[in-house]
Amino acid sequence: MDLNNVPSAIIIVTVPVAVVLAVGSFMRRKLRERRRPREAFDASKENDFFERFVLKPTSGQSGEPL
Repeated sequence: MDLNNVPSAIIIVTVPVAVVLAVGSFMRRKLRERRRPREAFDASKENDFFERFVLKPTSGQSGEPL
């Protein structure tokens, strides 16, 4: 194997593996959403991974933008 073929081989292997992992994670997410009860999940009110952070002014700050 020529030294110039090594990066090509890495790319040829990496791209299909990345596509398979992306499709697999998408399918897994869809299966997880299907298992969840419909009335318990509201996408506008709930977020799967993040919580909203509200910055509160501390003492000595007015809370108004500069």
